[in-house]
Amino acid sequence: MIKVDRPRDSTPPDLILKGRDELRKHLTLEPKKRVFKEYSSEPVRKKLTELFGRKCMFCESLLAGTQSGDVEHYRPKGKVVVYPKTTAVAAHVIPGYFWLGAKWPNLLLACSDCNRPRTQDDFDGNARVIGKANFFPLADETKRAIGTWRVRQEEPLLLNPCIDDPAEHLVFLEDGRVQARLIDGVPSAKGEASIYYLGLARAELLQMRARHGRMVRAAIRHTISALKEGRDPGADLEDLEAFLMPKEPYVAFSRMLIYKYMRQHLAALGLSV
Repeated sequence: MIKVDRPRDSTPPDLILKGRDELRKHLTLEPKKRVFKEYSSEPVRKKLTELFGRKCMFCESLLAGTQSGDVEHYRPKGKVVVYPKTTAVAAHVIPGYFWLGAKWPNLLLACSDCNRPRTQDDFDGNARVIGKANFFPLADETKRAIGTWRVRQEEPLLLNPCIDDPAEHLVFLEDGRVQARLIDGVPSAKGEASIYYLGLARAELLQMRARHGRMVRAAIRHTISALKEGRDPGADLEDLEAFLMPKEPYVAFSRMLIYKYMRQHLAALGLSV
């Protein structure tokens, strides 16, 4: 996951007016009867793709050729499943952020594995239900918003790539694993929650990152070899530059590898990680 800029003037045409009309029609309906459609319109999906590329904003996997991707609500629109801090109390369901159903800042593009709950193998080989779905944990549940004006009081534990800098909360290991970054000696709560609820350490994703890492390391080795021999690194340097482009897959992982092995050459090569 990397930080992504969402320009203020990027709102899709008609989303504000159509979303407002849709919300007005739903205000008097029971929560289970509210059906939102404007958020997933073709103009919205197209704009998300233009801004973020055809990749999941959470795990950075490419969507092209495999799936169209889900228009994901950062704050769930229908309901929120709340897990208590103790297992002695069962999880409970509360109303979602229906008033944010068509709000542009609340919309992201995600892959089905990060977004939809299904049983997947986690990093430890154990199967569990993974997927953001209706989960939206807060640092302080007593500050849960029940209206527009209270949203700013919340402290979400899931990273939002358009607001947070994931690099401050996540750290990648060379084999593709991801861990919560230590902050003052304590694992980031946002990092831990995002890894768990989004499945950022699920087994198949680790395999994809590891495969990607082999390509990045190969370009690194060839580039360093050329530099030592006084040759132009040519296409290998171009490959490294491509791996760092924001719309490429697994950019956060690529940045870690390139910085680790090439930090002394970055300035001379004009690479920024």
